[in-house]
Amino acid sequence: MARREWWLVIAAASGLALVSLASNVTTVSQLEGQANTLLAGRLTVSQLVNAGSVWAGLAVLSGWLVRQPLAAVAAGAASLLIACVVHYGVGMVFGIFDADVWSANRHWLLGAMIVGGPLGLVGAIARRPGPIGLVSRLVVPAGAMLEPWVLGLFFTSAVLPWPNRVADFVSGAVLSAAGMAGAVRVLAVSWKRRQASPGRLVPGEK
Repeated sequence: MARREWWLVIAAASGLALVSLASNVTTVSQLEGQANTLLAGRLTVSQLVNAGSVWAGLAVLSGWLVRQPLAAVAAGAASLLIACVVHYGVGMVFGIFDADVWSANRHWLLGAMIVGGPLGLVGAIARRPGPIGLVSRLVVPAGAMLEPWVLGLFFTSAVLPWPNRVADFVSGAVLSAAGMAGAVRVLAVSWKRRQASPGRLVPGEK
């Protein structure tokens, strides 16, 4: 296994963990309702970087980086575990979390080990040509498009404060748009590759 690819996995996992942690930091003015516009922006960023499709994308990217199937399984699980450990560990250092954070979030650590491996394998398969590679490359974009509807981000209850409703709608719209753009990009690249394949017959040829 190439060390460079594993360092990239660690860097990607750590980067997402730190951005996610920073997006969860709430000021006193936000808590007291004196900075609702800032709160809406922070909540939007937080929901985007903590979206399930984004974290799943980390595992898929990790598998894609290391290429080999077995290494991809390990990289997928490792990336999510590293992200969780960095997120909670750095949060403890800065006093954002207490020591109970590990037991309170053990389900995320367990989930990282369970789903990280298969998602990493998807990343490795995504490098392959043909239908199976195409489907694998569409997993993350499809997840981003579906997530807002599954979570009901476009139908947030009116009883919630407006910053929460705005954050839900905007983050849902961004995820949907990003997923759609990603799917279109994947399909366009796949189509171009098929058109450029050496064995393809052009009109008039036999």
